[in-house]
Amino acid sequence: MTEPRAALVFDYDGVIADTEPLHWRSWAFLLSRYGIQLGWEEYCRIGQGVSDAELFAHFGAQMPRLDVEEILSLNRERKRMVREWSLAESPIPSETVVLLESLGDYCVGLVTSSEQAEVEPVLRAAQIYSKFDAMVFGGEASKSKPSPAPYLLIAERLGVKTGIAFEDSEPGLASARAAGFTAFKISRPVDLTKIVAQSLR
Repeated sequence: MTEPRAALVFDYDGVIADTEPLHWRSWAFLLSRYGIQLGWEEYCRIGQGVSDAELFAHFGAQMPRLDVEEILSLNRERKRMVREWSLAESPIPSETVVLLESLGDYCVGLVTSSEQAEVEPVLRAAQIYSKFDAMVFGGEASKSKPSPAPYLLIAERLGVKTGIAFEDSEPGLASARAAGFTAFKISRPVDLTKIVAQSLR
C-alpha cells in the first residue's frame, strides 16, 4: 500500500513572499491621511497575521470620520498598491521558487489571510502557482487565524489529517498548532529554505 504524502503548508505574507514591508508601506500611507503615524515596529507588533478588518478596528477610534464605504475604498486602494509593487518586482526570493519546484514528493498547501486576487497574480508571475495542491485564501474559512479553521480547511482540501506549517506570525502559528500541525516560525522569507530542510530531517 502506498504511503500517503506528507503535507507542507505555507503562509504567504512573510513566508513565501517578503510582502510585509509592502503592507506596512501601504498602511502607513493610508493612515498618514488621518494624521496617524505607523512605524515598522508597531506594524510588526499589531499588523502581522491579522485581517484588514482587525487592523482597521485597532485604529478606528483615531479615525472617527470614516464610514464603511470610505473604509472599503481606502482598503481597495491599499491592496492595489501592494499588488502593483509585487508585480513590478517579485517579493518571492529565487531560493523559494527553487524550493517549491523541488517538493513534488509532498502535498503542498498555502494558507493565507490575504485574498486570492492579491496572491494569485504574484504566484503566477513567479510561475509557482501550480506547485500548490490546495490553497485557503482570506475569507474562505469560517474564522481567520488564530482560529484553527484555516488549517482544518487546508487539511480537508489536501486530504490529510496533519502536516508541517510555516508561519511568520503568532496568530498563524497558533492557528496551525490548534489544528494539529507542527509549526515552524519564519522570521525572514530568505530563511525558509533552510528551515524547511531542517524540519524534514
